[in-house]
Amino acid sequence: MKIMMLVGEKSSSHAIYQKINPTFPISTVVMEAPLSKWGMIKRRAKRLGIRTVIGQVLFQLLCLPFLKYEARERIQQIIKKEGIDESDIPDAKIQRVASVNDEQAIAAIRAEVPDLIIVCGTRIISKQVLESTEAPFINIHAGITPYYRGSHGGYWALVQQDKRNCGVTLHYIDTGIDSGSVIGQEKIDVTVNDNFVTYPYLQLAKGIQLLEQFLAGKHTTIIPPKIADKNRKGKIFYQPTLFQYVVSRNRLEVK
Repeated sequence: MKIMMLVGEKSSSHAIYQKINPTFPISTVVMEAPLSKWGMIKRRAKRLGIRTVIGQVLFQLLCLPFLKYEARERIQQIIKKEGIDESDIPDAKIQRVASVNDEQAIAAIRAEVPDLIIVCGTRIISKQVLESTEAPFINIHAGITPYYRGSHGGYWALVQQDKRNCGVTLHYIDTGIDSGSVIGQEKIDVTVNDNFVTYPYLQLAKGIQLLEQFLAGKHTTIIPPKIADKNRKGKIFYQPTLFQYVVSRNRLEVK
């Protein structure tokens, strides 16, 4: 099976490659350039409103540095326990594009003719890209779909006092946002030493395990969600604002 990756320049992309490639070789990696900070702010402001985006920026400036410092030992513990390797993907494997949705990316997919495409940390994949190949696209989503779509699904599940849906989903990608058919889901175990920064590491480790099972052929049928409640509707979440984070930490003790 020829496996291709479409990724963003993120540590999780490198970690998935390093874990998967030795057993299931990746033929090529199409890596998109990150949006500029200003470009990202403008896109978010258009979608969420300027007040929300200002709150998110304040969270990044005032909270994230503290959270990273607070979690530094816990992160290393998770990395060691789970065998996470964030070493860079070899340059020889990478084709760099401005966006996974541009013509250069589509050309790379058509030239590669993959059997499967693993997506990690990219913009939303366009319909044009999805229809450029017969290969399925799959993604590790840091949340239990359909309830916690978008960003930081583990954190928001805890804020919602919904620990049973604090986990990760391996799913097929369709034209929606984290709305494709579920392949498998797993819950993560959060300790008192975890916080906003460590939840994604726990989710990544569980997600890679699901991906390895999938690639090993343990996927003859779609695995029904183990955790999700089919009668419950979900929504799309984003990064918290400074106010949201402080209130949730103080009132709910969600770090």
